[in-house]
Amino acid sequence: MKAGYLSLLCCIFLLTGVRSAFANSLQEIRVTLEAGSYDLAVEQGSALGSADGLVLAAEALNAKLLLGKAKRKTKTAKKAMKLAITALEIDPQNTEAQIQYALAYGFYGRHASNFTAWRKKLPQKIRAEIEKAAIMVPDDARVEALMGAWHLNLLYRASGFDVGKRYGANMQEGITHFENALEMNQKVDIIIFSNFLILQFALQPDIRGEQTKLALQDTIRTKRPRNNVERQILTQMQNIYDGFEGGDALRRAKAFLNQ
Repeated sequence: MKAGYLSLLCCIFLLTGVRSAFANSLQEIRVTLEAGSYDLAVEQGSALGSADGLVLAAEALNAKLLLGKAKRKTKTAKKAMKLAITALEIDPQNTEAQIQYALAYGFYGRHASNFTAWRKKLPQKIRAEIEKAAIMVPDDARVEALMGAWHLNLLYRASGFDVGKRYGANMQEGITHFENALEMNQKVDIIIFSNFLILQFALQPDIRGEQTKLALQDTIRTKRPRNNVERQILTQMQNIYDGFEGGDALRRAKAFLNQ
């Protein structure tokens, strides 16, 4: 019932073209976010000023980073981190704020240079924030996926470093965390599934090519997006799938992971 109501509100939002920077409720901001108006959701959430409003603003920035829509990636990640931290200062037990903070920190680490990551000990600090989220909400699929992504992203971006020895990154641990995340939500989360699939392909292209192609085909055909982020992720998965026809799939997969 709630999902149907939100979908109806999204349709009204799109048809009427509402563009107010002020929202009276968290639900209005959620509708704005799920319709894909990320900058407006940031404005609305920040203007609301509550912990939950700030969390939605951080989530909107994280959505832009996930989709490759942020022009200044490290600056955007830092802004999302600041919003989430402010929310935690207002409400230290706000689990959504901690999850969005850990996610934004991960994006910051993704786009920082290897030297910066090493000098600032970003891998260790990001893992600590994910583990903090896991303590606050141990049964959240997103937290499991974040830990899986921590392992596999480090291995993907290793650039010759022994990230296993230096940071404790481990392929099987990353896979297990992702599998746990998918099991928690009955494999319906397009974002978690797609990132897991493409990370494995990028790490082992020679042995996972055909399996990835078939999985992408099934994902595009059967999964139904619930919001704008998932619709755009499916479009990006279609782009990678099309790349198999011309031998360009791996380059497109890496572009997805680097965006």
